Amino acid sequence: MTTDEIRADASLGREQVAARKQVAAALSAVVGPDGAVRRPCASRTLESALLFVLLRERGTHPRQVRELGAYLAAGQAQATRFDMALAQAVLHGRQVDDDVVAGELLAGFDHFSIARKRLLFDVHLAVVGAIPFDPSMFRPVRTGGGEGDNSVTWIEMIMLSVRILVAHGLGRSREITDPERERLLELLSSSRTPVWENYTAAHLLALLAVQRFAPAHPLVETGVEGVLACRNPDGGLPPMSNLDVFSTGPAGLALARAGADRALLHRMCDYLISQQMPDGGWSFGEDMRHSDVDASSYAAACLAAVDPQRHRDALNRAGGYFRNIAGPDGGFPTYVKGDPSEVGMTAGAVSALAWNDSDHRDLLDGAARWLLAAQHQDGTFERSWSLSEANTIWRVMWALHSMSDPTRTALKARIADASDTAHRFLARTQNADGGWGYRPGDASDTASTCYSLLALAAMGRRPQEDSVVAAGLAHLVSRRGPDGNFTALPDQVAPRPLLFDAPVFTDIWVLLALSSSSDDDSGETW
Repeated sequence: MTTDEIRADASLGREQVAARKQVAAALSAVVGPDGAVRRPCASRTLESALLFVLLRERGTHPRQVRELGAYLAAGQAQATRFDMALAQAVLHGRQVDDDVVAGELLAGFDHFSIARKRLLFDVHLAVVGAIPFDPSMFRPVRTGGGEGDNSVTWIEMIMLSVRILVAHGLGRSREITDPERERLLELLSSSRTPVWENYTAAHLLALLAVQRFAPAHPLVETGVEGVLACRNPDGGLPPMSNLDVFSTGPAGLALARAGADRALLHRMCDYLISQQMPDGGWSFGEDMRHSDVDASSYAAACLAAVDPQRHRDALNRAGGYFRNIAGPDGGFPTYVKGDPSEVGMTAGAVSALAWNDSDHRDLLDGAARWLLAAQHQDGTFERSWSLSEANTIWRVMWALHSMSDPTRTALKARIADASDTAHRFLARTQNADGGWGYRPGDASDTASTCYSLLALAAMGRRPQEDSVVAAGLAHLVSRRGPDGNFTALPDQVAPRPLLFDAPVFTDIWVLLALSSSSDDDSGETW
């Protein structure tokens, strides 16, 4: 190396250490006394528009209606076409002529739930007046804990709400049966949280449906108050009223990798254990009834990273959860046993189970083989819960390289090939500024750059030996603002593929990425 190159490396190293320390301090500061990371989601157009319509129909809360209107009007400059359609319909009564659902939201969306997504987004637009109701939207709904999708309670409630709203919108309300109305009221009253299962859009759809046939029902008024209570200072409404469990898992993982205070980490793990559900899994928020593989994977990975022996009982219960939900193909779904396996969930489960591969060798072997078969020829995988190609590449590389013998030895050649293919993709799609975007050709963003660096680190690629890593790390450090903070485009999606913004994840992904590429002893590598 030349003298200039040595100086540049040293300068980058100092900046990386300084950035990591500041982000770790900022993330540590948001951990509450109980160990939870309690940071709100940013407001979103969809939920804000639905609440605006509900309050306007009820003729109540005029100040909040004005504030919601101001939020919707202010956000149109950065809005998607879907957001614009919602806001324009609510504020000005305008309908859209083009198909913004197929043309924008679901363009390129390849998922088993696409038919339901199409119906749901169309109904959202119809409820606010952006498009007319159409008879094709009126469909029967299985109720009472049926198979597959409808065994997830919020999907049953959403689809029942959709059926009632469409029937009333088409003037066919007499086709809704008393048992259907009673079931919706039963579901709506079943939540232990003020906002139903912490899922704002589902709660609002149900309230709008009940408003059609029982506007004076107490559940409507208490529901409105619960939703209003979680509004943000900008006047808008977030998509999730509580994301604390999901946020705490990866935050604890990031802080553990950065060498944070052990007492802080133990407090976070104690909180996670207190939120573990009877089936051994975790939900994304507090006081919910349904666990999911994503939240469970991050929570269990955090416990294992901090101290697997101290948390052995909780980790063993988590192992039982993963075993019970695993699919016969070796992969893992998100919510319900029997649903199609997904790459991100399967990789997360492997990463969570790898601490104890002697007890889970069969699960790890099956999942690893499924992941290897799921890789596309260009090195990518399905994106699923992220808009960034690099997200599932990272999670798969983390999973495959976290396993110990004998599974990794038996699959050594296939894992090496998968890693080389993924590396070629990341090298080929790296932007001239050193970063990565959601997809090839997109402008660099902080989250995608973090995922890419994490994937490379999981493969064992180091900045001194790999120019792709060095350039990516330099770009990430360059995104640090004048105040030392990082900002990122949103990359959480729910309902898929609709983006929502949980700002705390910027610090989480940045800290993980900076720690994974660390050359000193204060951060672990992956």
